[in-house]
Amino acid sequence: MELLVLSDYGLNEELKLKNPSKSDIISTMKSINWNLFHQVLLSKNGSDWIEVGGNLAEDGLSVMYEKNNEQFVIDNPPSNIEQLTEILLSYLNNDGKLYKKYNFTGEENSSKPKWNEKQFLEDFIKEGTNKSFETNKNEKYELLEIIQLFLLAPYYFIIGSYRFKSFKRLKEEKYNQKFKQKIIVYLLSFLTWSLFISYSINKKEQEWLDEIDKIDISDWGKKHGYDK
Repeated sequence: MELLVLSDYGLNEELKLKNPSKSDIISTMKSINWNLFHQVLLSKNGSDWIEVGGNLAEDGLSVMYEKNNEQFVIDNPPSNIEQLTEILLSYLNNDGKLYKKYNFTGEENSSKPKWNEKQFLEDFIKEGTNKSFETNKNEKYELLEIIQLFLLAPYYFIIGSYRFKSFKRLKEEKYNQKFKQKIIVYLLSFLTWSLFISYSINKKEQEWLDEIDKIDISDWGKKHGYDK
């Protein structure tokens, strides 16, 4: 038996546990932030598994399982995480309660390839990546992030920042709005810093010249014959 937890529409594998216990399943289900999309898969082998998942927001919750090359989807979506946990525990204990309590609709899949964990992950990652990219397009920096970028742009440009992705990554991950924002903020930041540094240098030079003008060299001039 194996327990697998995926997040962000399959983009991230958060947990992979062999021979999970009842307490492992309960603690895992409680630890998940179900406001975000997650899948929890409990499998005996490639053709005998159950998957619960979704979120408590827009996507809702669902359950699907496969047995003897036939896949079944729950008729009435669960309304809470306790139901998902109950279903997983019933599958773990092999007590048949989940099939008695919940109705599932299935169709023969004998002509289709058997479930494969590697393919399962690849499909979810591909689907999740596409969904994430669609979401990324209109995502923007918050005001505090813009201020931080503006103040530290030269530092981030040289050193880099884990929090603020590089221009290359923003482009690859389709952060169109953030990409435009970052270009504008960087240009303004570099211009401002250039003007500030130039002003500071000129100010220091002027202060240095003013200090020189204040020096009384009359005695030195008289001594060396420069004072007429």
